[in-house]
Amino acid sequence: MDATLSEVHQELVAIGAAIAANCEPCLTFHVQKARKAGIANDQLQAAVAIAQQVKETPARLMVARANRLLAQGDDRPSDTTSSRCCG
Repeated sequence: MDATLSEVHQELVAIGAAIAANCEPCLTFHVQKARKAGIANDQLQAAVAIAQQVKETPARLMVARANRLLAQGDDRPSDTTSSRCCG
């Protein structure tokens, strides 16, 4: 693969992906690689915070949708869902 990202960028992306995937071994591996690549701890913390925000937003929106369905009886499909279950 002809990588167009620097090693630093590759490790920051990998850290975000590890958090999204809930993969502890991947996170540990890529944090170690990131440190060897010279990424400062505050940069790693920023990457983790961004990954957490991205990961938690869909869950927060889903809980809000569930609360609306239960509280208001709003069982109409949203713009992002079909009129049937995915199963």
